Amino acid sequence: MATKILPKYDVAIVEAVVLELAAELDPEHLPPKQFLLEVVGDPHDEREIKTGMQAIDNLRDVGLFTHRDDEFVEPTPAGLRAVDLFARRPERREGSS
Repeated sequence: MATKILPKYDVAIVEAVVLELAAELDPEHLPPKQFLLEVVGDPHDEREIKTGMQAIDNLRDVGLFTHRDDEFVEPTPAGLRAVDLFARRPERREGSS
């Protein structure tokens, strides 16, 4: 039987949360460590912090976050557009569950 990964350690789930939060905060941009305090449930959970940092790195690697020498977590125009498009999906519209 496969071990189930908790959502807070699932990089793909955390990437989605990180991208959405960064878009909500835009144009405010926080340093990665401060930004992660907004995302993680337990700031003392090293695995959760590592998962969050991996999510930020992955989003930078695919062009959804800017590369700014790890100064700030900042979505690119493509990242902001992706969040906007997903927010408009029919299944997420008001009245849908």
